[in-house]
Amino acid sequence: MKKIIENVRALIRLILFFLLSLVTVILVAFGNILFGFIKPSMVAKSKNRIITLWAWLTANILGLNITSEGSPPNPPFFLISNHLSYIDVVPLWYFLDGTFIAKSEVASWPFFGWGTRTLGVLFINRKLQGDVRRMNNRIAETISNSQGIILFPEGTSSKGERILPFNSSLLNYPAEKEIPASSVAISYRTSDADRPAWSHICWWGDMAFLPHFWELLKIKQVDVTVRFGDKVTANDRKELSKKLHKQVSQLFIPIVDSQN
Repeated sequence: MKKIIENVRALIRLILFFLLSLVTVILVAFGNILFGFIKPSMVAKSKNRIITLWAWLTANILGLNITSEGSPPNPPFFLISNHLSYIDVVPLWYFLDGTFIAKSEVASWPFFGWGTRTLGVLFINRKLQGDVRRMNNRIAETISNSQGIILFPEGTSSKGERILPFNSSLLNYPAEKEIPASSVAISYRTSDADRPAWSHICWWGDMAFLPHFWELLKIKQVDVTVRFGDKVTANDRKELSKKLHKQVSQLFIPIVDSQN
């Protein structure tokens, strides 16, 4: 009976999530076109309101119990976060008016690629060294009083044992402009002993996306802790990276110890 209930829960959630995400992307696309002609300054604000509502509804659909510590920054901001899972975007968009920098592979994912492009996500090809310069230019063009930038400098997601080393190349913008960089740390917990967060929420290694997402949908509730840190400044990207890594490491609540 328990397995039947879990599978029904997962199926209902999957349908609701897909329909909500589809409607959200369509509304954002419509807003981009409408306000792009009438009042371009409203494009980002309209998108922010729609995405915030999507994050709130998605959190309820997926059973995410989100709590926060500290104060989220207001646009324009440049914020770095640890990276544990594809659902990290939900608690971050829950609190922040901003867009993400994601690896270029995401742009080719079925539905998600189209959706994230429409939502304004910036894509970088980490295999091309020259793409860093292009992305730093795109950051300068995108950040505004209505929208901040959210970066996962670890470059990949992990199982939540520790904060991985940061890639400092995309920190060139806040370092050169000498603007404060904000930080946040996300952590997950489940009450289901058979589905611990490190294996069923965190997405890492060679885990296949669809089977992992299906198992995630079965979990009744996930506790999400979002801890915002103080702003950090430095005129050298490597020094800024060190400061931010130290702060995120202090904010982060480990999900798994080194024995798992």
